[in-house]
Amino acid sequence: MGFPLSVQVGGTVTNIIIQNYEKTKKEILVDYNKDSFFENWQQNETWEVSLDVTKTEVNSYAFDLVDYENSVLFNGQEFVIKSMTTSGEGAKVTKSITATHVYYTIQDGRQYNTLTGTRSISQLLTHIFSAGNRGFTWEVVDPNKKFLTVEQENFGNANYLKLIEEILSDYDAVVVPDNKHLTFYPRSEFGDKVQEQIRYKYNTDSVKFDIDTYSLKTQIKGFGKKKEDDTYYFSPITYTSPESSRWGIRIQDPVEDERYTVAGNMMERLKKDLQDYPSISGSVTLKWRITPQKGDYVPFIYEPLNIKTYIQIVGIKTYPALPNKPPEITLSNTKKTMTSILANLARKGVI
Repeated sequence: MGFPLSVQVGGTVTNIIIQNYEKTKKEILVDYNKDSFFENWQQNETWEVSLDVTKTEVNSYAFDLVDYENSVLFNGQEFVIKSMTTSGEGAKVTKSITATHVYYTIQDGRQYNTLTGTRSISQLLTHIFSAGNRGFTWEVVDPNKKFLTVEQENFGNANYLKLIEEILSDYDAVVVPDNKHLTFYPRSEFGDKVQEQIRYKYNTDSVKFDIDTYSLKTQIKGFGKKKEDDTYYFSPITYTSPESSRWGIRIQDPVEDERYTVAGNMMERLKKDLQDYPSISGSVTLKWRITPQKGDYVPFIYEPLNIKTYIQIVGIKTYPALPNKPPEITLSNTKKTMTSILANLARKGVI
């Protein structure tokens, strides 16, 4: 399942509403700098809006509401103003704000108690929120039973956001907030495969990509659980990718996981974990808006390097007030987190 990249209604931008902290006042924000307004989403990492607004006669009420910890309501979602710079030039006063999605206020809660043992993702989420839900609700969507139980040691004694980030890493999950309702998906089940392609010189002239084969491997071995007599439930399994005929045998670090007692389940895990293709991460600026959603897999064609592959939309920056300005999209086929993807791209000057 994907989620909309941006929304326009009847050719006009959805209203931006400013709401006070007590939720007793709301005003539509007008006369803001449309060039400055953007919405930025990066999978599992950030979701924020940013804009500049100068006080005028027609926006004075809303302008006064633009303040720390007040909310920006946009496109059905609540964002909380966490960063603001106020500047003056003559009689003009301008505020520059960044508001992060209300999901990130979850860091204000803390679970002091800890859990140890083999636990499911739902058990850990129940444990987190047993200290108080702070208005949040959650669900796990996993119809194909991709989430496995994971051995935990002293899970807890941290703020809610940090604990959820641990869950996303341990269970290879994606969280999709809808205001304060959180939906957790297996990463492999998030996003649809679509046909609308991103093609160099067709709908983008600006392509910045990092492609490397450092992590390319073609063989991996898996070790499952041992019985009391120190023998395995099943003999260690080796999976060799068909890509080995092209790249030779390149051995990836083994999977050693005592949750597995069935050979077929381990084989599925090995196929999922093996990175048997070059790592591709980068950004494109499109010539026009596209319909694929956050998390979708799009055909990416870059003929100068003979790249033709499906690659996931893991980041999107839109300019909702500028109908003719297309989005900037971050794409990746790696098994890394968005933090490591973006850090690597920045280090190499790709973004």
